[in-house]
Amino acid sequence: MTRYWIDASSVIWANRELFRLEDSPKYWAWLESKMTDGSVVTHKAVYDEIVKGADAERPDPIAVWVKNRKGAWCSYGCTDDSKILLGKISTYCWDKYGFEVAKNFLSDGDPLLIARAAVENGVVVTQESEHKAPRIPGICDYFKVQHMPLNKMNIKLQMKWE
Repeated sequence: MTRYWIDASSVIWANRELFRLEDSPKYWAWLESKMTDGSVVTHKAVYDEIVKGADAERPDPIAVWVKNRKGAWCSYGCTDDSKILLGKISTYCWDKYGFEVAKNFLSDGDPLLIARAAVENGVVVTQESEHKAPRIPGICDYFKVQHMPLNKMNIKLQMKWE
């Protein structure tokens, strides 16, 4: 089974632009079913990024939704192999973009997500564009890690709801 490693941008974008929680509960129930069956997963650092908004003065509804669904789908940390690849990603970013730019990219969950997806032969799901660098698609391309936007993942997983 192919695992789809979802980035924070995809979850946030889906709620803001495509499937608002209050308007599309069937989509979110379908996505939750894919999280439960292990098709859609994330790195625990990405989970932590998303749920920060749940504890804000005005909680972000998607952050609350994700936080209320903590489970196996978001418990993936680093493995020895992903740590090795993370080192290569870090070196690549420092060499290509310089320390300050690389530091910003490397300080969140994105490189951890890419490295873990790569060693599992998974697919990174992101809404990031390649307009600014470094970004998930460019790093994935350089390290030959499959990536796609959320709508393509939905198609691959045969999105439907009853």
